[in-house]
Amino acid sequence: MKPIADIPKSTLLYTLLVFIFAAYAVVRVINLSQAVQKVKATADTKSYARISNESLLGSGFLASSRPFVFPLLLKTFRNEPETVAWAQGLISIVSWSLLAACLASALRAPLARLAAFGLILFFSLNRYIIGWDSVLLTESLSLSFLALFIAAWLWLIREWHWAKVVSILVVALLWTFARDTNAWVVLMIALFLLVLLGLRVIDREYLLLGSAFLILFLLSNLSADLGDRWVFPFQNVLGRRILPDARAVNFFTGCGMPMSPELMQLAGGYANSSDRAFYEDPALQAYRLWLHQAGKACYMKWLLSDPLESMQAPLTEFDALIGMQNIQPFLFSKRFSPILPARLEAMLFPRHQLVPVLVVLWAAALIAILTRVWRQNKAWWVAIGIIVLIFPHYFITWHGDVMGIYRHVVSASVQFYLGMWLLILLALDQVLSFRTIQAGRLRPLFMRSAK
Repeated sequence: MKPIADIPKSTLLYTLLVFIFAAYAVVRVINLSQAVQKVKATADTKSYARISNESLLGSGFLASSRPFVFPLLLKTFRNEPETVAWAQGLISIVSWSLLAACLASALRAPLARLAAFGLILFFSLNRYIIGWDSVLLTESLSLSFLALFIAAWLWLIREWHWAKVVSILVVALLWTFARDTNAWVVLMIALFLLVLLGLRVIDREYLLLGSAFLILFLLSNLSADLGDRWVFPFQNVLGRRILPDARAVNFFTGCGMPMSPELMQLAGGYANSSDRAFYEDPALQAYRLWLHQAGKACYMKWLLSDPLESMQAPLTEFDALIGMQNIQPFLFSKRFSPILPARLEAMLFPRHQLVPVLVVLWAAALIAILTRVWRQNKAWWVAIGIIVLIFPHYFITWHGDVMGIYRHVVSASVQFYLGMWLLILLALDQVLSFRTIQAGRLRPLFMRSAK
């Protein structure tokens, strides 16, 4: 047996990474085996289960009141709650492990690789990531496909290959149709790629991805329109934010929305308030006709009419929402137990002064762009993209619905913290790589001096 000192450092590193992964997988499986004993279902679960019973290629499945990815998982495992939860957990383990591996392989310094691999796995042990695995909702799959999507980008950006392109498109399809807000992020990525292509910063091959992402968004938007998926969230926003605001009411009235005492009585309520009056009250028939003809377009005009106000309103809740401070613990399985101590989670996921942190991240991304740091490591493009799209993702989620917003914003929260840690890890790799290069240049000088 070779002494440890004679074993190549690369072999030692890969052996250590395998042990870290094995320990991570065992901890996740043990934790999940406890949580699945009391799989959590909610009122929304029933609608997903109903859709899962529809024909796979029918409109009742592909263009229904919910996006089809989670119903597809339910259909695949015959609506067996425990089996579905196990599937969600295993998908999560694989996705986050692949992200850790792809990020580690994108870095150059061995210490940075080890730090990246371990940190991403620790990161994914947060209670608001793994807690959803035993809940029959879309959060677990959405977070897993987000991690897998970033991993696919890190894999592709090192070297263009058609197998990688197909992989990233498949993951993008799954992520897009896991939650409707994800489709808007995919649209923004498409626009981001087109801007970079226009500036001739990236290769023309990425036009294919930009175009494909645009098509995915259009398909998702078509599915949402056919299934009226936007109606319930919009009426939540109408009841909670628009009707109580006289200025907003005047704008929507000018947009053609029929105003009536019956509609104003719903101010402060949700879409299903007052015995579903938004849907059932005969006095609101004119409103419902307007809603389907012009409601969506009018809402977008309202958001664009005062962009500063539209951006300022979400910022007032940025710390609470992005910091995941008020997620209801009753949403999780009664048998679920957090893995990480609260203090360690607080270090990985700081919860205060997050707007200044976001500004620092934007400044760092701008510096990275101006210095063209991606010429040394293309993985910087992934970090820059994640950081640039944090607020747009949060903006869309905040304005997209009011009900359950603490749950809905989790994907944007995870994106925020991932962007922060990716930036730190890439900067660490830059420093360590620079020191290694400098040491390599100085060593021959010292050797000549000694002679």
